[in-house]
Amino acid sequence: MSKTKFIFSANTLTVKVVVAGPGGVGKTTLLKRYETNNFIPAVTTVGVNFLVMDQEVGDKVLRIAYWDYAGEDRFRSLFPGYCQGSSGALVAFDTSRIQTMAELPEWIRMIRQHNKPDLPIVLLGNKVDTIDDNRRNIAAQAAERFSKENNLAGYYLCSAKSGNGVESPFAHLGIIIVEQKRRQSTM
Repeated sequence: MSKTKFIFSANTLTVKVVVAGPGGVGKTTLLKRYETNNFIPAVTTVGVNFLVMDQEVGDKVLRIAYWDYAGEDRFRSLFPGYCQGSSGALVAFDTSRIQTMAELPEWIRMIRQHNKPDLPIVLLGNKVDTIDDNRRNIAAQAAERFSKENNLAGYYLCSAKSGNGVESPFAHLGIIIVEQKRRQSTM
């Protein structure tokens, strides 16, 4: 499986993935790391940012439009309109501020309310480079519990700064989306 900026193929499947979570957890920085493989500190997102990337999944090319939504409260009322029509979602929290996970149920509720109930959602715990091993274990246990309790498609701990663990959640979500689309087209 590989990712690239654009691949032209008859097997291209275009989808939308919403990226959500509280402000300041590093959603935009994670997307920049995924896109460029470099750490590019982001400024506060105003409204929504977009990133389009192609990902090869088996014989399919998945063209994903990532809708990176601002996490600040003043933009939250616009979120339902932006998240409609998604094929998947990434929700993020800051492992150095574990309390940011407490805001995720509301984001997940809005995502599910405005999409199909089986929409795959992957949990990202960012900024693991800023915590010690003990706090990393606590974050991993909390993320695993949260993922199970909220019926998520999995969780990943990662660092936009170091790049550690950034590729895997994007690849995982892409595989799930392609498999869902295949099942839907055979029904």
